[in-house]
Amino acid sequence: MWLDNASEVDILFYEPYANVIADISKNPSYKPLTIGVFGVWGAGKSTLLKLIEQKIDVDSEKKRKTLCININAWTFEGYEDAKIALMEALLREIKEHKDIPSKVKDGVSKLLKKLDFFKLATKAASVGAPMIASVATGNPIPLLLSVSGKAEEVSDGIKNVANAMQSIRDDYLKDEESDDTNSIVNNVRKFRKEFKETLKDDGIENVVVLIDDLDRCQPDRIIETLEAIKLFLSVEKMTFIIAADENVIQYAIRKKYPPIENYSVNLDKEYIEKIIQLPIYIPELSSKDIENYLMLLVVQEYCNIDQFKKFLKKIKEEKLLISNDVIDVQKIKTIAIDYINKNDKQEFEETADIIAGIKRIIAGNLKGNPRQAKRFLNTYTTKKKLAELYFGTGEDALDTRVLAKLLVLQKLDGDLFILLNEWNKKFTTENEDFKAMLESIESGDSENEKYKAWNVPTIINWVESEPKDLEKIRLDRYFYLTRESLKKADVDVSTLSSAVKDILERIGKATRGLIPQIVQDMTKLSAIDQSMVFEVIIPKIQKGEIEFYIIRSLFVGFEAYRDKICNALESYSKKITIKSASAIKEMRSADKMKVDNLIATWEKAGLIEQKLIETIKEGK
Repeated sequence: MWLDNASEVDILFYEPYANVIADISKNPSYKPLTIGVFGVWGAGKSTLLKLIEQKIDVDSEKKRKTLCININAWTFEGYEDAKIALMEALLREIKEHKDIPSKVKDGVSKLLKKLDFFKLATKAASVGAPMIASVATGNPIPLLLSVSGKAEEVSDGIKNVANAMQSIRDDYLKDEESDDTNSIVNNVRKFRKEFKETLKDDGIENVVVLIDDLDRCQPDRIIETLEAIKLFLSVEKMTFIIAADENVIQYAIRKKYPPIENYSVNLDKEYIEKIIQLPIYIPELSSKDIENYLMLLVVQEYCNIDQFKKFLKKIKEEKLLISNDVIDVQKIKTIAIDYINKNDKQEFEETADIIAGIKRIIAGNLKGNPRQAKRFLNTYTTKKKLAELYFGTGEDALDTRVLAKLLVLQKLDGDLFILLNEWNKKFTTENEDFKAMLESIESGDSENEKYKAWNVPTIINWVESEPKDLEKIRLDRYFYLTRESLKKADVDVSTLSSAVKDILERIGKATRGLIPQIVQDMTKLSAIDQSMVFEVIIPKIQKGEIEFYIIRSLFVGFEAYRDKICNALESYSKKITIKSASAIKEMRSADKMKVDNLIATWEKAGLIEQKLIETIKEGK
């Protein structure tokens, strides 16, 4: 199995990036500095951070003057104040570092005590607000609703909150040179100044803070973390390296600071530029890169970590990854065979051949994403092991090539995967529906509605991949292994881009007046993002959860998805009413044949009255 976490082995060959970022972070003339390592979900940002940490640690072992601290932003998700949580985590990591000078440790201890006042202030404000409101207004209700315990304890609670607030003001927040209205400003200034003074010791040259998983946090937490870095912690000797999906950061900024009407400045972009001085973008892997990556993962599965590192070194020495061509499977096997565990060599060669046969098709569907590549291989190996347990490894064993090919179809198009299962249920001497589909594609009949979804380049490539004669194979046992996928699962929201989430949220709140602009903005999305929007919307249309004025706009605006919209509406269970007539009429104007077929299905199911059909068709 391939673990879905940061790898200690540079299988993505990010070492050049790690070297550049580590060198920049150690340069004292660039301090303070915040570097953004930007890439989509699963691009390998955590792996790159680990490589950077390794580079910095090697240097710090020599000089012992560079502190490298790793912080996971997601761990602050449950905290009331992410700013304070981040500051406290950083200070404690500095204090506990093995190479920290004693003078710095003492300074950090004082700052930690002052952070306690911050936390107390936050708590006192949240608890004390209803108490103070009750006392000020003479209304006991907020007080009674917010304070538990005996009556005499209530007055003590008010005193304690008041005393705590006064203590905070006297011990830290109050500044002699300013009035009360500027206390927060002074608070920030004082903390920055004391933090800067604490790090002045000659025993420290650099403090490099690696922040991962920021894009997993809620929008408010993302903003709080960025503001803590900018307002409190960005001082001399400090470098922050933040790994995140830039789209998620922009989404969080737009949620916190919505666009201002008649104001042309792009606030989310401006905000990021204020926080991040040096953005570094991890490039999306090409299809060629993904094909190579899949084969390298196969090798990794069959050798130990030391042997795998030697194999990768050989790959680098022969400069195979920077070649214009995909690495030939025979070349991979020739180099790898010396590093594979002796008992696994035969299985390795068989697996390498199987993955080599499908890697070109699946690579185009993985969107340049290393994590998706790992997940596909994990699915394949899990199903392969299940097949061995269910059906053995003898004459009755499943053909792993067929299994791999079916899993590729499941990845390419879940609807066609389910349809193939339905066709297989009618298998007699052969799968007649599948055979008819093959004949339709071979004849070039691209207009045949029944097989139109199969007549696209990615699916045709799948059909033509080995083994080719699926129509001659009864697939019951293969589908038994994948039976959890034969009912459409809900979309994994965590895999959606921020742009898709934004569009879906707007559709959920859409009125008739807003939907045209939403559809127009949808047309600007990438083809992949548009596909993800419809993957969420189509099941909701089928369940009757989407208004017809929204369906109309999507139907008219996106011709490529009209078949899927109509298929969803064929399963519609609600009665079609006069309220929907104008929307259906517009859909019919856009595609008369499809909508007339849809109306006929509704009429047969008793979902639409004849008078309403006449209204739609005759334009009444």
